[in-house]
Amino acid sequence: MSGKKWVLLVAGSKDWENYQHQANVCALYQIIKQHGIPDEQIVVMMYDDIAHNPKNPANGDILSVVDNSNVYLGVPKDYTRESVTPENFLAALQGDDSTGRKVIKSGPKDNIYIYMTGLGNEGMFEFPHKSLHPDDFIGSINSMSQTFSKMVIFMTSSYSATMFQDLSKDVNVYALTACDKFTQSVPSDFDEKRKVFLSDKFSSAWLRFIHKADFNTATFEKMVSVKQATYIQKIPGPCPCQFGKMEISHCHLSEFLQQ
Repeated sequence: MSGKKWVLLVAGSKDWENYQHQANVCALYQIIKQHGIPDEQIVVMMYDDIAHNPKNPANGDILSVVDNSNVYLGVPKDYTRESVTPENFLAALQGDDSTGRKVIKSGPKDNIYIYMTGLGNEGMFEFPHKSLHPDDFIGSINSMSQTFSKMVIFMTSSYSATMFQDLSKDVNVYALTACDKFTQSVPSDFDEKRKVFLSDKFSSAWLRFIHKADFNTATFEKMVSVKQATYIQKIPGPCPCQFGKMEISHCHLSEFLQQ
């Protein structure tokens, strides 16, 4: 009998010029909700300074790169403002109730999907006021390896491959990064009205793919397969990199993102 599906969505930046990161998270949240994952199994971390920003010409809206809809409506405010930290991210992932907020309470039959979008440097994923380092991230994954069945991590930030170079193939974790260790993330879908980018090339491809995909037949591997002539490889820009247990890339999206 299959277990629960848990989702952790992280926008690591703040400020209007980084609109794309919170837009990515909100758009992905709406797609996952449409596939039946309940809010109690979705944890959202975002600074929440975009929708009601003075620079926003449509107060209360965050625009979807997929269909121009307002994807801010209904998004959980699990971690916002000063609670968007590496420490709270790792605590939420490991089910640590010390945050006083929603956390992932996974069991050995459960699957976890993590999506992280934001700014990055070599060996760092940036949160608004502090960096997450690979040793802390990989160490946390290793320490909790008995508390989940399979885990998928998508990270879209500059130099994101540097976060997973030490990810073991012996744990049931598959990671896909937007960039190799030499490459910066490329913003995409510039909005003339807002004067910001709505997404980045990796996330835009991922969101458009799952917006139309049949979750019961589509796989994560399809995103990066040259043979299947699909999405990311056709888009000039970052070169996605894969780490960890590659067999998980052949899992159907429904195993992680559909109730």
